[in-house]
Amino acid sequence: MTAFNVAGLLREPAGAVREHRLRDRYLSLAPDVELSGPLNGTLRLQRTNRGILVRGRVEGDVRRTCGRCLEPYVETAVIDVSEEYLPSIDPDSGVALPGPDSDEAVRAIDEHHELDLTPVFREEFALTEPMHPLCRPDCEGLCPECGEPLRGEHRLHDAEEIDPRLAVLARFLDRDRN
Repeated sequence: MTAFNVAGLLREPAGAVREHRLRDRYLSLAPDVELSGPLNGTLRLQRTNRGILVRGRVEGDVRRTCGRCLEPYVETAVIDVSEEYLPSIDPDSGVALPGPDSDEAVRAIDEHHELDLTPVFREEFALTEPMHPLCRPDCEGLCPECGEPLRGEHRLHDAEEIDPRLAVLARFLDRDRN
């Protein structure tokens, strides 16, 4: 979990800034977004007239599955964070504040004056997933006969079975060769 207590920042005037460096921060995001190493980056939390604006850049190694050979591989992904968080409780009086307009999509600072960036990291790293993830650009994929990855140690299959529906056409090929 990556949560920051912003009670002090909420009591400051608009424009106040806090910087947080993420160094070797290990997180478990979600089953579909698996990090294979720590997160590193810098986040800037800035007090606005409404709440807290979080901006920054974070990088981490993400475990992916190749779209051709189905082997897992690790890729470094960089995300840019830019989110606004609104307080749910007034930090001075402790009174619950009204929520944002229903058409407005913002995140809330919880009742302990903490903002949690884990959902933002999960969404942003999920968006870095390529349309066709490849372990390497020249990945040959899987053998259509046995399903094994096509690599240097893969042997070609000797006997090609002819589909019985095409056996008649195979006779034409044999006749043309003779």
